[in-house]
Amino acid sequence: MNTHSRVMLSMVLGVMALYGTVLAEPVLLQEGLGRHHFPISSNGAMAQRYFDQGLILSFGFNHAEAARSFKEAQRRDSNCAMCYWGEALVLGPNINAPMDPSVVPQAFAALEKAVALKDQATEKEAALIQALAMRYSKEVITDRSQLDVAYADAMRTVAQQFPNDPTIGALLAEALMDLHPWDFWSRGGEPKPWTPEVVSKLESVLDQSASHPLANHLYIHIMEASPHPEKALPS
Repeated sequence: MNTHSRVMLSMVLGVMALYGTVLAEPVLLQEGLGRHHFPISSNGAMAQRYFDQGLILSFGFNHAEAARSFKEAQRRDSNCAMCYWGEALVLGPNINAPMDPSVVPQAFAALEKAVALKDQATEKEAALIQALAMRYSKEVITDRSQLDVAYADAMRTVAQQFPNDPTIGALLAEALMDLHPWDFWSRGGEPKPWTPEVVSKLESVLDQSASHPLANHLYIHIMEASPHPEKALPS
């Protein structure tokens, strides 16, 4: 096992340990996370609050704690399709770690629940759920690349359908970055072929919503190895 593989394995094991530790603790609404709000179809005000908290935590890459918030949102409203979408979303891969094979059944189960409830959701929510359905399979597979590409392609379609929603735009940028984690610039400072699309999308989102937490977080990461990392200083 090479050094990179050992690092990635240790990160995955760390996330697993963290998730197991925090799972038994009560889920509280936290102060100081910001006021980002993404309206969802729910009869429960507390479900909406826990959903928003889960989304904010996921934007900061605290995926284990985000999953707990989404699970609490489900407990508050078991018919909330997006509460299951959120859980499935954060169990997937990200630029810091591949998907943990042990959570594939949990992610697929959450996604199936979201799909089953999507007729009670808005057109926008249903589009996000259908896009995420492209990301997962019931069985664990060794090479996820086709699933991840399919999800990114589906998110392009959703972003075209809802061009004025900054959260959807930021989620598209994240899906694109997940296809090439930490591989955005050459050593000579030239962008990789896939990088300009991400930069353009994030800058567009920030033009719409300068304080969007996910867009700012991702913009820092996409620009930090570029010839002009200072462009991300406002973020």
